[in-house]
Amino acid sequence: MPEPHQILIADDNPELQRAIERSLEQIRYQALLLNNVRDAVVVWNVEGRITYVNPAAQALFGWSKEKWLAMPVETYLQMFTPAVRIPHGEGAGGLKIERYFKTSGDQVTWVSSHIYALRDYGAGGRLIGHMDVCRNITENKQMEAQVQVAQTRLIHAARLAAIAELASGVAHHVNNPLTTIIAESQILLHSLPQGHPGRDSAEAIEQAGWRVQKAVQQLLDFSLPAPNMVESLHINETITSALALVGDFIDASGVILQVDLDEHLPRVRGNPRQLIDLWVNLLMLAHWSATDERQHAISICSSAALGRKVRVEVSNDGEPLSPGDLGSLYEANFMQTPRGRGTGVELALCQEIVRQHRGQICAESSPNGVTILRVTLPAEV
Repeated sequence: MPEPHQILIADDNPELQRAIERSLEQIRYQALLLNNVRDAVVVWNVEGRITYVNPAAQALFGWSKEKWLAMPVETYLQMFTPAVRIPHGEGAGGLKIERYFKTSGDQVTWVSSHIYALRDYGAGGRLIGHMDVCRNITENKQMEAQVQVAQTRLIHAARLAAIAELASGVAHHVNNPLTTIIAESQILLHSLPQGHPGRDSAEAIEQAGWRVQKAVQQLLDFSLPAPNMVESLHINETITSALALVGDFIDASGVILQVDLDEHLPRVRGNPRQLIDLWVNLLMLAHWSATDERQHAISICSSAALGRKVRVEVSNDGEPLSPGDLGSLYEANFMQTPRGRGTGVELALCQEIVRQHRGQICAESSPNGVTILRVTLPAEV
């Protein structure tokens, strides 16, 4: 009895036998090409049943051939973001789209997908199904994200350089009259005896002058490029410097700012300016999430963690993060941020600062709607 793939032809028609053998050989050759192509190939018929997958598709998506052939094509298409529509009509070139899917380990894989309509032009162009050809472009997306972060840093550096020049000019113009105000208030204090009714006003003028001068100097220091130096430091000192820059702004917006710093923490090794930048960004992100009409609170606290580590938490009860947001929070292309989450690159920059300090950063949303950004840094050995 012949094999299923064999066709018996009468011996008196050798020409037809050779033609059929050539056709079968061509089919086997085409199947071999599809099986060895590096791109994933998925084919389904007009009834929406998957009829063919090549080994590359099985490897990319982690499904066996049996599972593929048992599922409807909608199951396959619905696993992607954004959703894919099946092209209809003659549309030249089919549908080209970049999309991603998540594996069971919540790992994101990006693919460049090209979906074609398959037609039998020997039967008047009748639609017989569709073919999706996917190429894994995850590495390309990661490199694009790295380039985007680098571009953002260059823009940030150029902006800070411009701010430094502006701050230097402003500081010069502000410090000159400030020097006069402070000097004149001191002269006035020396001329007023104790108990004089005007002495309290003169002291208030002098103290206000010193506060303004300190604020101008802090802004000037903050606008300068961070030096490439690592030193032994107290983490609370960098937090206090960050609060000096943005604390008044947060208070003035009506948000309650709570500070709880453990005074008995071990020292850490780090770049003071980078760590100040880190806390400023985290505090501003917390503030941006609390800009509606309700009363909100932001807290920053430091404490010791297990394994000789220092932990800093910035929390707020503003716009909460969804589980989906938590998965892509640090991606540099996270441009469609939840309300109040900045431009989408601040956390990517924060993550890089933490990485350079051999630490970890994570985010979580508690059941009561509080968002916590937690940074853990190793203590100095």
